[in-house]
Amino acid sequence: MDAERALTLGLVNRVWSDAAVVEQGYGLVARIAAGAPLVNRWHKKFVRRLLERRPLTDEERAEAYEAFGTADYREGRTAFLDKRDPDFQGS
Repeated sequence: MDAERALTLGLVNRVWSDAAVVEQGYGLVARIAAGAPLVNRWHKKFVRRLLERRPLTDEERAEAYEAFGTADYREGRTAFLDKRDPDFQGS
């Protein structure tokens, strides 16, 4: 299957030319790095854990909601409502 077909089917959400892939990749990394550090850490942890292909424990499911109790979550929500960039502190 080529990239355009994968895009049409919704398997990917964007396709870049070979010439643009490095620049676009760095841009994506910059956007991810600008996000809330705790959430980025949790995402990495969860992706690694899901690759183990075994059911999540109750504790692991509960951990997925811990981000909603952080100062960074409140800052992100407030910044969104205020239409400004968030100032994440990692807490």
